[in-house]
Amino acid sequence: MKAVKLFTLLFSIMAPALAWANIDGARILELHHQKIQLNASESFFKLPFNIHSNEIDNRLSADVYSLIKRPFDNVATALTDPGSWCEFMPLNLNIKSCTSQQQSGKTLLAFYAGRKYYQAPEAAFQLNYDYQVATLENNYLKVVLDAEQGPFGTSDYRIIVEAIPLEGATYVRIHSSYLTSFRSRLGTQAYLATLGQSKVGFSLESNTAAGTPKYIKGIRGIIERNVMRYYLSLRAFLDTAHLSSGERFEARIKTWFDLTENYATQLHELERDEYLQAKRQEWNNQRRLQRNLPRPKL
Repeated sequence: MKAVKLFTLLFSIMAPALAWANIDGARILELHHQKIQLNASESFFKLPFNIHSNEIDNRLSADVYSLIKRPFDNVATALTDPGSWCEFMPLNLNIKSCTSQQQSGKTLLAFYAGRKYYQAPEAAFQLNYDYQVATLENNYLKVVLDAEQGPFGTSDYRIIVEAIPLEGATYVRIHSSYLTSFRSRLGTQAYLATLGQSKVGFSLESNTAAGTPKYIKGIRGIIERNVMRYYLSLRAFLDTAHLSSGERFEARIKTWFDLTENYATQLHELERDEYLQAKRQEWNNQRRLQRNLPRPKL
């Protein structure tokens, strides 16, 4: 038992550095799962995922880890298709539309980020991501999305999804990060002092007592909520992949809303009918945007 605890301590110190170095990513994810399982057996607060966030030198980041009960091949097929990203990412109520295209040998994904209620893409901010399948092996997948600029002076956006086959299912890590700016921090402070005052994230404050969960607040709560929306978007996409093409969209938006309501304390924003109606309109907008993209030159 002492050896296990020593291993856990060493891994908790080494894992972040190893993950960014991309040294044996599959093994890192497997060790992380073992660590989470060990801690979960001793924890009063059990969830089907593990989430944590950081704010270091103006970089805000969050990671969510979860065992998704879908075969690795199915998850890899979805994540290595840029078109699939434009089907599941807009389930997030803050993503108004998505387009994908090939340009100068690169795959580009545009996410139109906006408010929680319905917005036309023209009224949202267009985040332009370079999409890359960094690693695809039979036991490890890594997809990286990078965007230079975001709204309100934010920059250096990064989304990373890693996955490994595990226990007949797929263990997934979803990472989201960006650099804040003076302007964005001012806006966030104003939001947290008013509309966002009661909002919470998923990780627990360090002074949480057993049986009394005390969730983190502030800017880390914001990015934790957002990375969870990404995770649940992927879940909803995978959970409805077996349906016919004519059934999938309606099933996905309903599934995403129902999944988020499991964590209503953190994620409830709109009533069901308002969310569904907004997403139907935004889906029509997205198809228009995709149709109007210039055709790639052969």
